[in-house]
Amino acid sequence: MRSLAAVFATVFFPAFLHGEEGAFWGFEGARTAYDGQVWFSELAGTSAYAAVVESLLGAFEERTGRQLVPEEHGRAALKVYTNSGVGLHTPRPLVRALIAALGKRGFARDDLFIVDARENLLRECGFLPPLSRMDAEGPYFEGVRVHALDSGALRSPTWFYESPLPREFTSPLGRELLKAPLQEDPEEARKSFLPTALLTDVDFWINLPMVSHHPAMGLSGALANASLWNITNGTRFFNSPANAPVAIAEIAAIPELLDTWAFTLLSLREYQYIGGPAYNANYTRESSRLLLAVDPVILDALMVQRVNAARAERGFEQLPPVPPFLEYAMELGLGQGIATGAVFRKAEPSISLAD
Repeated sequence: MRSLAAVFATVFFPAFLHGEEGAFWGFEGARTAYDGQVWFSELAGTSAYAAVVESLLGAFEERTGRQLVPEEHGRAALKVYTNSGVGLHTPRPLVRALIAALGKRGFARDDLFIVDARENLLRECGFLPPLSRMDAEGPYFEGVRVHALDSGALRSPTWFYESPLPREFTSPLGRELLKAPLQEDPEEARKSFLPTALLTDVDFWINLPMVSHHPAMGLSGALANASLWNITNGTRFFNSPANAPVAIAEIAAIPELLDTWAFTLLSLREYQYIGGPAYNANYTRESSRLLLAVDPVILDALMVQRVNAARAERGFEQLPPVPPFLEYAMELGLGQGIATGAVFRKAEPSISLAD
């Protein structure tokens, strides 16, 4: 059987297989120096976001030497999560705090944009105004442009992930859902288009996932938000449990995507341990902690541990300690997938959380 790396080389077709070294991480493995490292801070109410986010960004900059300032492109992006609906989405106060922190570093609001998969869910979760106010306010969240991948605005015909889903590897429901696009255009049904701006038009982008159980992946978290929730036609993988874990790792390992992916900032305000990705408040836990890591794999490994603890309390079956998507991600060098390998670094806010 071919290695995952060999398979990866055959399924992703970018405009340029080898670009120039990027401005943020580059293609020489600079990210791997921070595998397993997790910065954390505690919130004390929504008013604390500004201080806590500033402390986390400052700790990241000091430790890595990477500054979150405008460079060649003068633009940055925030990849939010809204795909569980209004009950479980990237907290808006967190996004506001991050916009303000980037503003202090030289980014005007016109230099930033927010992106996620579906326009209706971005609107439902408060990142887009109601349709009744769209003409007056436009597709903005507090002055920052919002892009939905299903609008096609960030799509380029030269940047896509191509992978067929053989009939024997899809569920009965998946086969029914896939039937129409396969009949309409079999070639296009194989393709999932990436948001090209994240690869070619920004100095960096920041991943802002939330965590939920997902039947096809086991866990939807940092890696899923950067991969299957970051492409068009991604639902085809959710209906194919045998393919979803491989697709997560392969998409997240695209060199151009990794080059500009600064880090993941994960809120534990709420996470869902079973019954996802549709929100169900009966199966959620919460924490006041914010986690920041260059390595998305360690964040998902830590969340598998938390989710399994909650499932054990309620008598539900455990997820594998290292689900397949983490195994594949480690094989492609995306990070540390063993939770006990995490190294924690506390980021202390520079001002009182009461301020």
